[in-house]
Amino acid sequence: MKYLLLTLLALSVNSYSATNEPHPVIDSDYITKYSYNLGSMDLKELEKTKFNLQNYLDENKSSAIKSKDEINKRLLAELLKYDDVRIQITTVIDEIIEEYNVNEEIKGTLLSFKDTFNNIIKDNRYLVKNLRDYKAYDFRLGSAYLAMMSAFHETEDSRKFYSRLVKDKKNPSTSIGSYNKKLKSSQANINLVKKEMENFAEISDVKNILKKIDQEISNRN
Repeated sequence: MKYLLLTLLALSVNSYSATNEPHPVIDSDYITKYSYNLGSMDLKELEKTKFNLQNYLDENKSSAIKSKDEINKRLLAELLKYDDVRIQITTVIDEIIEEYNVNEEIKGTLLSFKDTFNNIIKDNRYLVKNLRDYKAYDFRLGSAYLAMMSAFHETEDSRKFYSRLVKDKKNPSTSIGSYNKKLKSSQANINLVKKEMENFAEISDVKNILKKIDQEISNRN
């Protein structure tokens, strides 16, 4: 989980062009660390490799995740906790309007996107039952966030407002800064689960290689 992945307002785990594209948190980016030409190895090399890989499994046994389903459920739970914080943007928008005393144009833009966020949340959040559902929901919400950020570049006043938000998101005493801090905190837990996902992928990889080594040794006997 280094769930991840912040843009201007640190509003979204990620936004991407299609829900079937790889998600930086949900989809594994594990690349095998173990590459062997088993057919070219003699029995001694095979046995040594098997011993080393088995030691790796034994050392990681206590922390090993039992199943892919287990890690998926844990990741979904952390993503939804993160989303509980993320969707507070609707309240933060009201605070920003007051705190920055924005003009009517910027106020109208912010309130329009607040309505958009509320509609996406109301129509989609309750449908999220698994990671695939979350990807679709995350895409919709993330796309709205990006659209809002793009809107802040349309006029000189909105660009100045945008620049101030960029600066203030680092200041936890501001509305946007406090919100950003909470998001980062909740992302930390996603990152921990993401790391567990990577460990699970490596353990699964090692187990598969051990099966191939056992088969190769059996073929030699």
